[in-house]
Order: sequence, then C-alpha cells, then structure tokens
Amino acid sequence: MTGLHKELFDQNHIDQNQFQYLDLVQNRKIISVYYELRLTLYLGIMLFTGGIGYIVYQNLSDLLHIVLMALLGVSIAAGGYYIHVKSKPYGRQTVVVEHFYFDYIVVLVSLLIISLFTYVQVYFDLVSVMLQWTSFITSGLFLLMAYRYDNKIVLSMGITALAAAFGLTISPVDWYSGGSFNELHIYILSIIMGASLLVIGQVFSVKDIKRHFTFTYHNFGLLLFYFGMLTLTFDSSIEAIMALLLLLISGGIGWYSWKNKFFLFFMYSCITSYISFTYLILELGMDEFLMLWYFPISCITAVVLLIKHRSHFSND
Repeated sequence: MTGLHKELFDQNHIDQNQFQYLDLVQNRKIISVYYELRLTLYLGIMLFTGGIGYIVYQNLSDLLHIVLMALLGVSIAAGGYYIHVKSKPYGRQTVVVEHFYFDYIVVLVSLLIISLFTYVQVYFDLVSVMLQWTSFITSGLFLLMAYRYDNKIVLSMGITALAAAFGLTISPVDWYSGGSFNELHIYILSIIMGASLLVIGQVFSVKDIKRHFTFTYHNFGLLLFYFGMLTLTFDSSIEAIMALLLLLISGGIGWYSWKNKFFLFFMYSCITSYISFTYLILELGMDEFLMLWYFPISCITAVVLLIKHRSHFSND
C-alpha cells in the first residue's frame, strides 16, 4: 500500500483503526455523498413547496386563500427571525454557520417569498401590473440575503430574478396575455448583462469580497454572454463579423480558463469557438466533400485532445 497514510502509520502517528479507515478512503471503498444529499434536500424543498402550493390553490375557497397567504407571510417572518438569530455577523470571506439546517432554511424562506409574491399576483390578477416590480424587489432581496447569509443558491436566484426584471424592462411584454419578446433586444440584453456579471465577479474577486461567489457570477455571465453573441451571429446583418468577434473573444476566454484550470468555462469557450469557427468556414464556402470529413474529424480530435490533457484539470 502506498500513500501518505501509510507513512503516517509507519511513523506511529496514527493507529491501526485510523490507518484502515484512510486506506478504505484511498481505495475509494468509502466515498462521500455529502453534495448529493445536499442537492437532494434542496430539490425536496423545492418540490414540496411547489406541490403544496399547487394542491392548496386548487382546493381552497377564496377565504382560505387569504388565510394561506397570511400563513405564508407568517412562515416567512418566522424563518427570517430564525436565520437572523442563528446567523453570524457579515464577513468578506466565507462565513460558516455550524447549525446543520441553516442554509436549507435560508433557501426555504427564499422560495416562500417567491410563492407569496406569485400567489398575490395570480389571485388578485396583478401579474401584468406587478410582475416587473416584484422581479426587481425579489432580486434585490435575494442578493442582500445571499451576501448577508453567505448562500450561493440564493445568489443564483437573485441573478435569475434580475435577468427577468431587466428583460421585461427593455422588452415590456405582457407574457401573461400571450405576447412575444423583441428578440433583438433580448440578444443585446443578454450580452450586456453577461458582460456585466463577468466584470462584477472579477472586481469582487480582486477586492476580496465574497471571492467564493466569483464562480456563480462568471457562470451566469458566460452563459448569458455566449447565448447573446451566438444568437446575434445567426440573426443579424453582420453575421461574419459577429462570428469572427465571437471566435476571438471565446478563444481568449478559453486560453484564460485553460491557464487558470477552469474546466467548465474552458468547455463553454471551446464549444462556442467551434460553432463560430464552423460558421465562418461555411460562409467562406468550404467544399462539400471536405465538409463531410470536417465534422467527424474535428469532433474526434477535440475529444482525443480533451482526454489526453484531462490531467491538466485534475486538481479542480
């Protein structure tokens, strides 16, 4: 047997039981399911709140609807008081609360807030009037909660709500009545907001403000930015210029991601670069015979290179 635990055992730093346990971990006979259980619990909370809301809405009378909204408000207040009492003071770094259920209750309170806002809008037929404003309010509240209670999931919910709010502001469409968005505005919005999230995440990282939130900002930012650029490439009057610009940008981000071992962002950039490069060579009029070989050869080459250099990201 090899490994640090063997050396510790030989030097009498650990006993036989500790050595056997570490050996099982080393040989992957014992694995951690911590993140899987957290994901399952988060999913359970979402399904529970959604299911209860739907069942109750379908079966209660008007009076009980009011009672239910009041109960949601009381639940939010009780949950807010609990997390306020159990929370630690705000810190620029990661703040860990020892209570096991703390993060789940923060997420549950956030979901209950969405449920209450949605319930009020639908019940009183105020969707067309309040949807935009409640999106802004929800976004601001979630972002505040995310930083105050150090929760990445609530941060993601806040960014999502902010995107929805700005989308409705730039393209004021009443989706409740069956309208449609102005697609050009959505593409431009996606690019601007994606770039803004990338800049915000990088600035906060440099300023050492919740640096562990940087991944969330960059993940949303890249997805929004690449989506906007790709759709604008295929739906504008300057397709070739947009494709070339996107190829240069995604290539630069891909190189930066490779250098800093950001595997997910590297994959985003590779896929985007491949699409934009393929679009350019198609615009140049590549021979049909060469096109028959281009796709299988390029895809196989990409997979082989990724497998060959997989150890580059092994520490992530």
